[in-house]
Amino acid sequence: MKQEDAKSLGLAFLQSFWDGQPERGFALCAPDARWTFQRSLHDPREVPVERAVQWLNEKLVSGFDPASGYSVQLASVIGEGDEAAIEYSATGRTRAGDTYLNHYVVRFTTSNGKIVSIRPYFDTHYVSKTLCSLD
Repeated sequence: MKQEDAKSLGLAFLQSFWDGQPERGFALCAPDARWTFQRSLHDPREVPVERAVQWLNEKLVSGFDPASGYSVQLASVIGEGDEAAIEYSATGRTRAGDTYLNHYVVRFTTSNGKIVSIRPYFDTHYVSKTLCSLD
């Protein structure tokens, strides 16, 4: 069986998150895979992937209007060896009825065909102002 590259693993992980099926993404991760939050977003910064996804769903994704959800537009995917970076934007309607549009870059590190590190970057001030309070 061919070992998946970092770009394919990263895209598959994000797609599982966007589809609301995190278990598919967890299966792509090493047992000790870590998620590193931006300093302004979450404390502690580095947590197991499953814990990070649970927090993101409870805190951020739940801020979208459930009737309309959100959509994702992929901008670019680059990778070399065990590293990949995926850039995309997410748009949706918040529970308050406001339009949300934010841009993301997510870095993935893989080892032996599994994701070992996920590091997303995005405008956390905008998230706090528009989607949910991060205070």
